[in-house]
Amino acid sequence: MGVYMNNKTSKISTVFAGMCCASLLFATPVLADDQVEIAGLDIYRLYNENTGEHFYTSGANEKDALVQAGWVFEGVGWVAPTEGEPVYRLYNPNADGGDHYYTINREEANSLVALGWLMDNDANPVFYSGGEINLYSAYNPNAKSGAHNYTTSRTEQDALIDAGWMYDQVAWKVLGEGFEETDPALYERFAGQVFTRNHFGAAGGPGATMTINADGTYRETNVRISVRPGIGSEYSEFTGKLSDPIKVDDYTWKAHVISSNLISPVGTIINEGQRDSKLMLEPFAGLYAPMDFYIASPDKPLEDYPAFVQQRMKEMDRDLPDSYILYTPDGMTFMNIGKWYSA
Repeated sequence: MGVYMNNKTSKISTVFAGMCCASLLFATPVLADDQVEIAGLDIYRLYNENTGEHFYTSGANEKDALVQAGWVFEGVGWVAPTEGEPVYRLYNPNADGGDHYYTINREEANSLVALGWLMDNDANPVFYSGGEINLYSAYNPNAKSGAHNYTTSRTEQDALIDAGWMYDQVAWKVLGEGFEETDPALYERFAGQVFTRNHFGAAGGPGATMTINADGTYRETNVRISVRPGIGSEYSEFTGKLSDPIKVDDYTWKAHVISSNLISPVGTIINEGQRDSKLMLEPFAGLYAPMDFYIASPDKPLEDYPAFVQQRMKEMDRDLPDSYILYTPDGMTFMNIGKWYSA
């Protein structure tokens, strides 16, 4: 879905060849333990190649509509709190191609309205300011559209200032840094293979498999097996759609479940006369609930994983498998491709 620009981080010489536009140049974010712990709202960043403007929104529907209209989805500009100091968005209908401006100063917003600007979002806040991370703004006096840029990347900000942009300042504070552009080919790399978690084998216990297709749709089964006589075994199945994966670092992508359909409700089969073995009564909730998760490539170093993933691997007394790993920020779900052992 949509149009994507690849390898932007290697194009600093061409990105800033003209002073009228700035493309995505996030510094490589550090995932580490605190990155996945952040609770906030992703602010999407889009780019209009025709006008040179960047646009920022927390609305997935608005983001998708702009992509359909030809804007380039560059990923997440920053992670904002869900409450705090209001941030307002204004629109200049008189600028060639249109232009947007963002400010936490309501008096400044009112003064721009007096000059002919329009308040977006019915004059309600579009985001909130709060956190410890700087969001930098810069102004291009030569641009008719896209005159302001907002970024958490000091590298991008410095490149803009070096290219002639003005007003190097902190616009407001945010919770988390931006993520790089989406990688639409990620799902194609393991389409048809199976993510597994706690495969039950002969021992019994909760198990799950998740097959992701090249287009981001998925099929998931959740099973709780008992091989003790008189105890039931449970099974359910879901299908759904995943978001486009957003690159977090050189090894990791972030995605989330955006739709889910229950196609096989939980059913119970009472076992009869099977040989006694392990029994796990712990229920397992699958990935069908809307949630974020991360996918890490086979060559991601163990020390670059969050602490709970490193601990899980140590508890398993195993090296990292030679396959992609899927895990949720809270550590409750940990799956890998095609490896039939408990995680």
